Amino acid sequence: MGDAYLDIIRDFVSQRSRLCFTGHKRDVLRHRLENHLEKLGLADFEAYWRYLKQTSGEEARLLDCLTTNETFFFRNPDQFGHLLDVIIPGIETSRGADVVRSWGESRREPASSIMKLRILSAGCSTGEEPYSLAMTLLESLRYPKAWKLEIIAGDLSESCLKTAAKGYYEKEKLKNIPDRYIDKYMQRDADGAFIREEVKDIVSFIPLNLNGVMNGEPFSGTASFSAPFDIIFCRNVMIYFSAACQQMLVNTLHRLLVPGGYLFTGDAEPLHLFDHTFETITGARCLIYKKTEMTNYAEAL
Repeated sequence: MGDAYLDIIRDFVSQRSRLCFTGHKRDVLRHRLENHLEKLGLADFEAYWRYLKQTSGEEARLLDCLTTNETFFFRNPDQFGHLLDVIIPGIETSRGADVVRSWGESRREPASSIMKLRILSAGCSTGEEPYSLAMTLLESLRYPKAWKLEIIAGDLSESCLKTAAKGYYEKEKLKNIPDRYIDKYMQRDADGAFIREEVKDIVSFIPLNLNGVMNGEPFSGTASFSAPFDIIFCRNVMIYFSAACQQMLVNTLHRLLVPGGYLFTGDAEPLHLFDHTFETITGARCLIYKKTEMTNYAEAL
């Protein structure tokens, strides 16, 4: 009977989030639920199922305890190096050319509608990834104040989002950040450092359930949910879904990108197993993909 309710909870989680706990991952689900039940003082999975259905906010806490939130600043440095040295300068040059071309058009596009850069960090955990992205943008762009920069960072875990929004990291968390970045973009104290406001202002943290996104639902907490993204980081997220759901996620990420936009995936998430029209970025020494249809930015909006 206990295992029957374990499977009921597993199916509930899958329906709500598409997280997949079949095969050997079922043991992961069991272990994490048993730890959660011990904290709640509940006897078994049947008791927890009743508690889950009757308790406001418990669904979010359940998803929180089932997600893996391992992360660190500038994870996979080759990806951030290619973003800093190649991709951002390329976008800057292309958008500048679009502004110049618009000067000769009868229906002139304002520069402010072109000099935008929008990034999605899907599965942002405690914020190290989106803050790494923000620092990379500020370092790479020659005139960052001339741009409207927006990083939408989302996660299932409410506790992770609270930590991320606070923007404070203990010394152990800072070891992968170059010292000059810490001096420039963070404020140290005796035990760690706070992210400076100029960096935090670029990042908006939102609750993000990719199940809803794959179903075509809008992003919560952001008025510009319908705008496409220039760059998407969705790393070490796909591995928690079933194969069919992974294909759906690849399709969704393709839809969310502007033509010519870039997708960054985790080391264990190459796209060669899926049907897609992304172009693999060669020479990057890491997994980066590009949406192949090309047009100027104004036409993509």
